[in-house]
Amino acid sequence: MRLNATRTYHRASKEPSSGLRIASLMTVATLFVIIIIGRLFQLQVLDYDHYSTVATDQHFGSITLPARRGEVLVRDTHSGELSKLATNTTLNLVYVDPLVAEDKVEIAKNLSPLLFTRDEYDTCLETPEECRYEIEREEEIEEIVESSDPLWVIDGAPSPTIHAAAETKVNEFKGYGEMIDEVAASILRKISKAEIDFVVLSRDADPDLMAEVINLRLPGIFVDRERFMIYGDPTLIPETRIKDVARELAPLLETASSDLEKNLSRRKVRYVFLKNKIEPEVSRKITELDMKGVVLLPEHWRYYPEDQLASHLVGFLNRDGIGQYGIEGYFNVELEGKKGTIYAESDPFGRQITVGESEIVNAVDGDTIVLTIDRIVQQKVEEVLSRAVEDYRADSGQVIIMDPFTGAITAMANFPTFDPNSFGESFALKEFDPEEDEVFDTNPVFVRNEKGKYIPATEEDLENEEVTKFIYENKFGPAVFKNKAVSEFYEPGSVFKTIVMAIALDANEVTPETTFEDDGPLKIDEFEIKNSDGVYHGEATMTEVLEQSLNTGMSFVAKLLGKRLMHKYITDFGFGEYTNINLEGESKGRVDYYKKWSKAQLLTTSFGQGIVVTPLQMITAWAALANGGKLMEPYIVDSVIKEGQMIETEPQVVQRVISEETASIITSMSVSAVRRGVARPAEIPGQLIAGKTGTSQVAGNDGKYLTGEGSTITSFAGYLPALNPKFVMLVKFDRPRIGENTWGSTTAAPVFKEISEFLIDYYNIQPQ
Repeated sequence: MRLNATRTYHRASKEPSSGLRIASLMTVATLFVIIIIGRLFQLQVLDYDHYSTVATDQHFGSITLPARRGEVLVRDTHSGELSKLATNTTLNLVYVDPLVAEDKVEIAKNLSPLLFTRDEYDTCLETPEECRYEIEREEEIEEIVESSDPLWVIDGAPSPTIHAAAETKVNEFKGYGEMIDEVAASILRKISKAEIDFVVLSRDADPDLMAEVINLRLPGIFVDRERFMIYGDPTLIPETRIKDVARELAPLLETASSDLEKNLSRRKVRYVFLKNKIEPEVSRKITELDMKGVVLLPEHWRYYPEDQLASHLVGFLNRDGIGQYGIEGYFNVELEGKKGTIYAESDPFGRQITVGESEIVNAVDGDTIVLTIDRIVQQKVEEVLSRAVEDYRADSGQVIIMDPFTGAITAMANFPTFDPNSFGESFALKEFDPEEDEVFDTNPVFVRNEKGKYIPATEEDLENEEVTKFIYENKFGPAVFKNKAVSEFYEPGSVFKTIVMAIALDANEVTPETTFEDDGPLKIDEFEIKNSDGVYHGEATMTEVLEQSLNTGMSFVAKLLGKRLMHKYITDFGFGEYTNINLEGESKGRVDYYKKWSKAQLLTTSFGQGIVVTPLQMITAWAALANGGKLMEPYIVDSVIKEGQMIETEPQVVQRVISEETASIITSMSVSAVRRGVARPAEIPGQLIAGKTGTSQVAGNDGKYLTGEGSTITSFAGYLPALNPKFVMLVKFDRPRIGENTWGSTTAAPVFKEISEFLIDYYNIQPQ
């Protein structure tokens, strides 16, 4: 009783009077109202913009309208028809929703012959290593081997003769019907899963990482050592352990724990991908089957109908849909257009209000680019070039054909090349077979390290025959994406002599009849300048200097010009500067400032060594010789079609670099070089051709010129008809290997002639 009383007493002693209670309530209410008013002021005034945006986003839904990427077109000169080099296509992918699918056995049975056709089977027979399914059957055959010697002794008596079975494996191909059954079984397994049981957590994992993961002994986490992969099976991870598993893996995989937790959580399978890029006819058949749970989903793909044709000019889209190289890279923004949006008013449940406020911002399709190249000419040039590169065992080759009076590019070809539809194949490696594969010292070679990664082979690896080596299937890997005609500079060699001779003519330092004494090698600084063939001709004219390609004669010309004047003309011709062609990755070469030139560099520059240029710069300079002395800006885009309007490219004269008279004189001297000189292999009966060969040495990493096979760059530049040129052309080969007789006259000149003969017929050029 006392305890209860005491409690009663204490409660009673703390109760306030009624007036005090009312005052307290009023105070609390006032404070509450003040807080509410303050909060409303913050929401409605201070944070109005932020919450207005949030409310609008929640009240108005939006749908993105994709823009159609512009096409890249090319014209046939004779027909005037436009052909597509890059366009867009829509192909379906097929997937199955296991929760909706009813008769899964029937689905697998019906889809298998559609997703693995007879044509695909035939392709697998030709290249089984590239087949998506295991088409080879391994059969074990027992070969009876009779042993004449006792194999063991039992109780002092020799054992009877033993017949040992030796196993051999013979590869045979499975029949199409058998393959269809296997494909159907594979589809059925995939679509019968109720839950996701395979989640890739890391690819290309190194052995140390895989070992650490194994040592953690986490439930549902596995390591595939052969494929260097770490993956998880959510169905084997207890729900109570998911957070712990994610937390322990996160630092090793350098991934957020929350992301891992989400990926490893158990969830229903709602999307089982089977195949993409399905042909329209196959899509039609799948639609006609009307199978519940089987879904066709359209996908937009960039498609290059001409495959490898002009691939270096066109470029490609990477996995993210971004243009890479060529036109695709240079004009990526213009080609992709602008996405549109549909804004629609929604109710609180996210449903569109059909009578509410809505707005449509239409997508703007990308621009279409029409190129200057002639499709037929480009095709022929690529055909001739590819054959020549292989015949000459060269690393690569380039050909450019230009209209000298406009600067328009008629053809620009590179080899090796690639197919932009499957550019990823350029990264493919294969095991090196010394009996079948010819590899030069310029080809990348790889080995696999202890972690299973491919790394460049060392000199020791290359010399060790026991080390397994790998090479790119195309010899050069992703380097084939590079358009060397615009992005790679080189020392041009003797084709540059014609440019320097034109400079000297224009500066009135020489005439075609000016002579010099060619009496032997020329010593300058610590160097000795010799003629390429080691022959010296006594008194020689400037015309003979070009005919016989005399380095000593060009050195004589360089001394007359001097550093400053030669440098001025060289830069006027565009060397050392960008041409501003609309192609990604253009290089501007390098022309050192004349005050940095040594005496030797002045002389070597006159015959194309010690200066680096791009093939595009060289043909642009030669075009100035052909057109009467005007340097034209080269261009590859004929027109741009923008929102239905065609914007044509107008030829641009950069500047006059030599006089018309000089151009006429150098043309006559260049015709003589083809008719009487080392450039004679380019001669075509009935045609006047102005041209010059070139052979230059390749500098090594130490700056010294290489020697031996594969140490030169050969080229030929020229135009015809010489008196009124229809085209100017440059042919160039990188490191050809045809023995001691590897010169511009034996490699590039014959190719120039072959292509020119085609062009004479194609353009119906009459004899002169």
